[in-house]
Amino acid sequence: MNESEEITGAASLVQALELEGIDTVFGLVGHGNLAFVDALQDSDTIRYVSVFHEQVAAHAADAYFRASGRIAAVTTTVGPGFTNLATGLGDALLDSSAMVVIGGGMPSAYVGKEPIQELSYSIDNAQLDILRPLCKRVISATVPSELSSQLHRAVNYALSGCPGPVVLQVPLDFFSAQVPPANKDFRPVRVRRSGPDPREVAKAVELIAQSKRPLLFAGGGSVISGASSALTGLANNFGIPVATTMSGQGAIAEDHQLAVGFTGVVGTRPANHAARHADLLIAVGTRFPEMDCSSWSPIHFTSIPPSRLIHIDIDPHQIDKIYPTDAALIGDARRCLEELSACLSSRLDGDTTWHQWRDDLKQEVESWDADLHEVRTNPSFPYEPAYLATLLRELLPEDTVLITGIGIRHAVGQHFPFLKERTQIVGSGFGTMGQEVAAPIGVRLARPDTPVVGLVGDGAVMACLAALPTAVAAGLHIVWLVVNNTGYASIAVYQAKHFGRHAGTYFRSVDGSAYEPDYVSLARSVGAQAERITDPEEFPELLATALNNPATWVLELPVTPTPRVLASGHWDVNDILAAGTKSENR
Repeated sequence: MNESEEITGAASLVQALELEGIDTVFGLVGHGNLAFVDALQDSDTIRYVSVFHEQVAAHAADAYFRASGRIAAVTTTVGPGFTNLATGLGDALLDSSAMVVIGGGMPSAYVGKEPIQELSYSIDNAQLDILRPLCKRVISATVPSELSSQLHRAVNYALSGCPGPVVLQVPLDFFSAQVPPANKDFRPVRVRRSGPDPREVAKAVELIAQSKRPLLFAGGGSVISGASSALTGLANNFGIPVATTMSGQGAIAEDHQLAVGFTGVVGTRPANHAARHADLLIAVGTRFPEMDCSSWSPIHFTSIPPSRLIHIDIDPHQIDKIYPTDAALIGDARRCLEELSACLSSRLDGDTTWHQWRDDLKQEVESWDADLHEVRTNPSFPYEPAYLATLLRELLPEDTVLITGIGIRHAVGQHFPFLKERTQIVGSGFGTMGQEVAAPIGVRLARPDTPVVGLVGDGAVMACLAALPTAVAAGLHIVWLVVNNTGYASIAVYQAKHFGRHAGTYFRSVDGSAYEPDYVSLARSVGAQAERITDPEEFPELLATALNNPATWVLELPVTPTPRVLASGHWDVNDILAAGTKSENR
């Protein structure tokens, strides 16, 4: 092609994606992005993954980034295509996951005239306003010739600082306009990993040296930055115990002698004990989520003050947001930990302190394991989630990426130790039911040589059913384990506790009888391999077959609707609900 020869705006966007090294675009085609999807077909390096619902595309792109650290793109048409993305963008935003959305917009000359699918009652072209709270940035292209540069801008926004989703809206006519080719000499420029202020590092060193019960507290940011080695090295070198948030699991191997589990309302008892008794919290890449921090209760989580806080985070806006900070290391988590460890080496003589603190926590871990031994190891059918999670840890390869939902995830967190970073995906910030059904698609495409298993509830399957045919059509080897308790059991637990009856939490027909969809037939109807586990002796062999036979698999497993989960933390929602039911009974 002659460098002066003009191409379509859509083709220039494809060139820009290629220059950024983006190789995967998830999307659903409509008139608003038809020209762009067509242009993607001419790329030798970009695969276009057609989905059956836009929410699937957003969840898949989110998981693609979380599993690999690489960015994927999403494309959607105008109007409903935009609004169908909203829930998936919320998950990505609150779990700091980067993606770029290339969305079709109204023809530029039609804005304000209410053409088909324009939202304009409150403000012209209002679809962008719907997505603003769900993204790091919304960019509206204004000149066709600048589409490629705006795409580069969007990628930089998505990846810089705390990662997140960015939306680039392209008016329909811009895709077809003739524009100069993208600059072939463009090279992606990324902000290098920023380091902390040395003065703050010095403060942190002194705080650690003076502490009697320090605790490393790793959040999802430590996983995003690839800080596992640095975190584990710091813990090993100085003998500092490690707790995590739910999204931080895997930042340290959970069978490590210094790992005490994850905190929160349904966290592990040793982790919550450690958080309550620590006199210094070294928080790494966390926003201090409500459920992970027991609703910030000083009785159930770290009381700051009098305990001290070192907060490591790439986002300066997180500093002092929840707790007053004694030392703020603002920068990339991995680099901050590396610099902190280097400075500690000149101040501390290795693992020579905190022996009593570690011994105390070791006893807590042993006591916890003893209390859970029966429920974890006693065979049950329908499965007790604790036993199922323990069994899966034995059956799945160590590097398996396990994707779980916000309901079953609590039991998994207590009983399935994650041994490597980026081997667990969970929508913890927005907590979308159904995210876990679509996420395996992104993981499989990001890491084609790694086993991918989605452990999903029956309710979640229905919330994002379009993921199953998407995976089959794309020829993806994914194993979904559908744990069937005929309802939304994680919510039913709270409903029974506070109201003494059930409404809407178990699936019922109009006559009150149990409503039980046939998930095996559903899966087979879209082309997946599917089996129902009716004999627990069959499960290990069926799982091995599914893992080793490249196809889209669904295995349905019955689980008890009343799992035994030991909650050792606190959640204010329980208090709020209890207050309401008490007032009704006065």
